[in-house]
Amino acid sequence: MTATIRDIAKAAGVSVATVSKVLNDYSTVSRATREKVLALVAEMQFRPNEAARSLVGRRSMTIGILLTSGLSNPFFVHLLGGIDEALKERGYDLIYLAQLSAHPEYNFVQHCRSRNVEGVLAFGFQLGELDADKLVASGIPTLFIDLNLTGKRAGYISSDNKEAVEGTVRYLHGLGHRRIANIAGLPGSYVGERRLAGFHEAMDAAGLTVHPENIVVGDFTQETGYRGMRQLLALPQRPTAVVCGSDKSAIGALQAAREAGVAVPDELSIVGFDDIDEARVVHPSLTTVRQDMPALGRRAIELLDRLIVEPEAPPPAVILPTQLIVRETTGPAPREH
Repeated sequence: MTATIRDIAKAAGVSVATVSKVLNDYSTVSRATREKVLALVAEMQFRPNEAARSLVGRRSMTIGILLTSGLSNPFFVHLLGGIDEALKERGYDLIYLAQLSAHPEYNFVQHCRSRNVEGVLAFGFQLGELDADKLVASGIPTLFIDLNLTGKRAGYISSDNKEAVEGTVRYLHGLGHRRIANIAGLPGSYVGERRLAGFHEAMDAAGLTVHPENIVVGDFTQETGYRGMRQLLALPQRPTAVVCGSDKSAIGALQAAREAGVAVPDELSIVGFDDIDEARVVHPSLTTVRQDMPALGRRAIELLDRLIVEPEAPPPAVILPTQLIVRETTGPAPREH
């Protein structure tokens, strides 16, 4: 039986796209991978059909990235590190798909096709910021990060945001905290809503009342964390612990507590989310939920690559685990006077 390009890819432990790159002499494949693939081509006596090779040669080997938020967010920086690593392994190029949505005739699907991208990686936005249903229906292989959309050739990946916050509340409750507040993430965003849902469910499971004044709307930034904490500290009965939507928000909250003369963690415990580099170097160091951002990026490209090379593959819906990292901003609830 004649070996196929998929047989070569499976034996080499690489994608079909990478084998195609080697056969078409692309320079973006590592030397070790190239030598491994070529050795298997010889060993398995693979003879690529010239017509098929000409079709392979017309592949753009390009993935478009759609990011509506700025790249200054540390989450995106670490995420892109993993994306870049996985792209190099598979021989893809990456282009940034700038949105021109202010233009009355703008059509994002047509924009993707005009740039000849083989797939789209979309993240950092709310559902209302993009006509996502049309993108899913277009058949363009699409992988959403932190937005739970699926279609025939579209899927998503995210961390387990809801369970992460539930675990955080259980941890604080175990330390004796009863007045636990939340500086929430961006309303309407998938991760913001999942984290807020986790907070409510864990508080309910612990038999704790969620007072409306203890939920502050934020947007994951340091500024809203700072303002939110000032608002919480002004309450007649302030909380003894605060769960923040991000590390940036938690750092802002920590700054507000310091300015108000509130000792962390003796009088107030603070928990963040992400485990960015700053979480380890602020004083006191930040207790936070760690999500493996580079791994999230690498896995996203793996899933998108499969959507591209295997049109009948089932749409992925992948949730990655998180880990609570306990540092210096959390401690036992203060004794009531």
